[in-house]
Amino acid sequence: GFLAMPACADPLCGSLKNHYGPFDYTNVDDYKNRLPIVESYHFTLEVESLIRGKSGALWAELDYTLRAFPNHHRALYAMLRYDIRERQKSQQINRPYQPPVSERGFPVTAACYFDRALRWRPNDPNVHLIYGIYLQRTGKLDQALERYKISEKLQPNSADLQYNLGLAYFQKKDYMLAKQHARRAYQLGYPLPGLRNQLKRVGQWP
Repeated sequence: GFLAMPACADPLCGSLKNHYGPFDYTNVDDYKNRLPIVESYHFTLEVESLIRGKSGALWAELDYTLRAFPNHHRALYAMLRYDIRERQKSQQINRPYQPPVSERGFPVTAACYFDRALRWRPNDPNVHLIYGIYLQRTGKLDQALERYKISEKLQPNSADLQYNLGLAYFQKKDYMLAKQHARRAYQLGYPLPGLRNQLKRVGQWP
């Protein structure tokens, strides 16, 4: 099968055992019954916006949320933004980035939470999509495309996914494929004109 690329089940990123959970973000019962508890205490709007933690440090709130729900899509997206932001801060002052350490003993890095999410739910298409976004934003374009393609096999009709595939191909200057995925994204109702505008600028749209 095409999921023959397992996320390295790296013990460096800790066991999935947790005092609360782990629960599945895509399971209706877990989502209805367990998620509101975690979100009201740990994954507030301020945490999601990377402003401040509620009961502790911002990273600790993200860590708590992602240990309880390893495939929490919005928390994974917040974690990738947090990780990139903190690394940029370290770069600006010429210091090597020292990630915080989870109470479970593994480094609080986006890479670790993607490793954990993929061990927990390897067939969750949105985990592959968000991981792809992280890889693309950190300059690993070919690895990002691998993730997007796995996600596409699992959810061919996702506007978000088609849009991100289009952006990745645009970045590779493969305008034919970029246009193909852009068309698909807009057919599926993707709302933002960014990719269309980029294609227009290089004379590739309509």
